Amino acid sequence: MNFVDDDHKNFYESKLKVLNENGKSDVYYKSLVYTLAICSVTREHFLNIFDIVKGEINIDSISAAYQTGTSAKITRLAFNLFNGCIYDSEADLENDKVSTYYSVSDIFNCSYAPYMYEAICIRYPKY
Repeated sequence: MNFVDDDHKNFYESKLKVLNENGKSDVYYKSLVYTLAICSVTREHFLNIFDIVKGEINIDSISAAYQTGTSAKITRLAFNLFNGCIYDSEADLENDKVSTYYSVSDIFNCSYAPYMYEAICIRYPKY
């Protein structure tokens, strides 16, 4: 498994322990946590983005003030790998307003693309 740096690896491994303690050790959770561990912004705001105990994403976190262009891409990929999310807010979900920011050309247009690909491999291990 490839990691950006030690912070990425350590964060991922620490959250895997929490996932296991809560009976959430499948590829959906692992890919989400690996992806959110990629950059410091999503690591720092992990609890705002994902409730690891309840196993719920916070869609509205995509538009939070702390998000950068790159961290929003990481968050979108994590959400999409977790449950197929294609919305940028709860309101968009309720109104079935699909975000155009979930396209491959939009998400993978950053320096973290190799690690994003690794997240896909975690989510789809048979392929």
